[in-house]
Amino acid sequence: MFEKKKVWVGVGSVLATTMAASTANAAPLTQPNAAPASFMAAPMAEGEMAAPEIDLSTNDTAFLAQLGFIRGHLWVGMKLYEQGHIEMAKTHMKHPGDELYAGLTEAFNDRGQPGFADELEALADSVINDNSKDVVMNNYKVLLDAISAHEPIADMTAKGVLLSVATMLMATADEYAVGIQEGKVAQVHEYQDALGFKEIALNRLERINSEEAEKASEAIEETRTVLKSLTDLWPTITPEGELQGDASKIYGAASRIELEARSI
Repeated sequence: MFEKKKVWVGVGSVLATTMAASTANAAPLTQPNAAPASFMAAPMAEGEMAAPEIDLSTNDTAFLAQLGFIRGHLWVGMKLYEQGHIEMAKTHMKHPGDELYAGLTEAFNDRGQPGFADELEALADSVINDNSKDVVMNNYKVLLDAISAHEPIADMTAKGVLLSVATMLMATADEYAVGIQEGKVAQVHEYQDALGFKEIALNRLERINSEEAEKASEAIEETRTVLKSLTDLWPTITPEGELQGDASKIYGAASRIELEARSI
């Protein structure tokens, strides 16, 4: 388990809860067992506001973020697979199940959802066992459809989706801070996870329902601009050696997006 240096920039309850919860568990949300159906943030110092308990069974914003982390792992794994980095891709295929899925099973049950364990395992097995590309790509499509069926995004407000994006971006920053240290690639896997999370966060904006998208068009467009401004932090998917990246830019972007969400 990697110790991740946190930078406090969040100003609202969703980001504050994300930060406090990751500290309480000594792990970011992308680590094993970091996403129980409900958890209580760490005790706060005297005079500080205590973060509320997050219940993934009822909190759509947090639930959507957790599903987004699974999508992010898969996105970067498949990009590596498509570019021929098969061994790297294999390391990402098992992580969604090993690190995140187990913590969502109670929420699936409470929400009356079947989950997608079989589809997740089928994709991982097909990549790890070097099945044909056609089999792998079909398994990926089936899995994405299954994940989509569990996501509440169509019924969420734009504010809720943007807060979920901000939460994802905090975890993106955590991963990037581990991946890039002192101008060098320290952990390429975490750097890649961060890229996957950022890409899924950007994609979320396209799936906000039309009524909400119209009402919150300015905040959504500003969020899109902020996310795209981070692109240069990932010049390649497989970096080596020196890379001048700064996780504080991502933390700052997360804070900016939360402010946009709360302005709606």
